[in-house]
Amino acid sequence: MMGMMFLWPILLLFFLALPIALVVGGYLLYRKVEQRGGLMPARPEVAPTGYTRACPSCGRFLQEGWVNCPYCGSETPQAGE
Repeated sequence: MMGMMFLWPILLLFFLALPIALVVGGYLLYRKVEQRGGLMPARPEVAPTGYTRACPSCGRFLQEGWVNCPYCGSETPQAGE
């Protein structure tokens, strides 16, 4: 019986420390996720390039005067056609 008297403070500390550690850990994880913008952060805004035409073959944006796509080599229709 005397051996149990020295064991109960350790058990009490364990049963109190475990829930407190879980709550504090959850709170810290929540704060870290909120600082990064959530679990699935939104895509950053893409700056406009000024190019309005796209290649019909590969889909990359082209400058206005280009007749052939420099990326895939396909011929692109002009705006006047």
